[in-house]
Amino acid sequence: MIKRINRRSFIKKSGAIGIASVFGTAIIPKLITGMQNPEGIDISIVQGTDYYKNTIEAINILGGIKKFVPKDSKVGLLINSSFDEPGAYVNPDVALAVVKLCYDACASEVRCLQSVSAEYWKKGTMAEKYNEEISSLKDTEVNKFPAVYSDEHFVKMEIPGAISLKEPEIIKELFNCDVFINIPISKHHFTTLFTGALKNMMGVCTRKTNVSFHLGSGVRNDTEYLGQCIADINLVRKADLCVVDATEFIVTNGPGGPGDILKPQKVVAGTDIVAIDSLCSSFLGYETDEIISTVKAYELGLGEKDYNKLNIMEITI
Repeated sequence: MIKRINRRSFIKKSGAIGIASVFGTAIIPKLITGMQNPEGIDISIVQGTDYYKNTIEAINILGGIKKFVPKDSKVGLLINSSFDEPGAYVNPDVALAVVKLCYDACASEVRCLQSVSAEYWKKGTMAEKYNEEISSLKDTEVNKFPAVYSDEHFVKMEIPGAISLKEPEIIKELFNCDVFINIPISKHHFTTLFTGALKNMMGVCTRKTNVSFHLGSGVRNDTEYLGQCIADINLVRKADLCVVDATEFIVTNGPGGPGDILKPQKVVAGTDIVAIDSLCSSFLGYETDEIISTVKAYELGLGEKDYNKLNIMEITI
C-alpha cells in the first residue's frame, strides 16, 4: 500500500513542540520484515521505539541494501555525529544499522567520510553487540570537525553549475568511494531554520570553506547566500541513499543545542535529497518554501521539492 502524504499543514508551528508524533501511527499496517520495494516507493518512513529496526525496515522498503551497495564496493558514510547535546546528533543506533547492512551486503570497505569518535558509538544501545563492525570501520581522521586543508587529503575545485560557492575544499575520500550514503539528523538551525540532508554535505568540506558559507557574501549569516551555498555543494556528488534520523531532535537552539526536543521516532530513507529535506522540515512545522536551501536545491535540479508528487510509504513497527 502506498500512502501519498499531504503534510503541508499537519503540524502548526505553534504546536510543534511536545506533540511527539501526531500522524502515521496507524496509517499503514505493520510491514512484513524483508518486503522489497513492493510498489516503487520513493521515500520510506518507519516509526517505532527501536531506532535500529526502524532503519533496517526503512531501507528494506526501498528494495533492501543490496539495491544500493553492490558486493565488494567501497562505501562512504557521512554521519552527523559531531555535536554533544541530545537531539543534535544522529542517534548511533540509526547509523550503526546502516553500517551493519553495508557489511551484510559484503562491502569491501565502509568508511566514515567525516571522523566519528569511539565515544559517539557508545551513546547508542547497540555498540557492544556490534563492536566488531564498529572496529572494522575506516575513519577519515584528517576530516575531523572542523577540518583543515591539506593537498594530500583535500581538493580545491570549481563546481559546474554552482551559483555562489567558489572553489570549495572537499575531502578526496568522497570521490574514492563507490557508494555514498548521507546520514543526517533532522533538526533546527538558527540561521537556515532547518538542517537535514542537504546541509549535512558541509561535512565533506574544510573549516575555511564552511566559514565561507556564513561570511562569503560580506554579510554574516546571510540566509540567502548560505542557502545557495548549501545547494551548490550538493552538486559535487549525489548521495546514492539518504537515511535521516527523525527520531528525537532539537526544534530550538540549533544546530548544537541544548534545545526543546521533539520525538516523532521516525527514520526516513530515500534518494531524492530535496524531497527528503522538504518532508523532514515539515516535521518541525515548516513550509517547504521557508527553507531556502531546499528551494535553491530544487532550482538547481537536485530533486523535487513537492514530496506529494512522490510515492511515500509510512509504517509503524
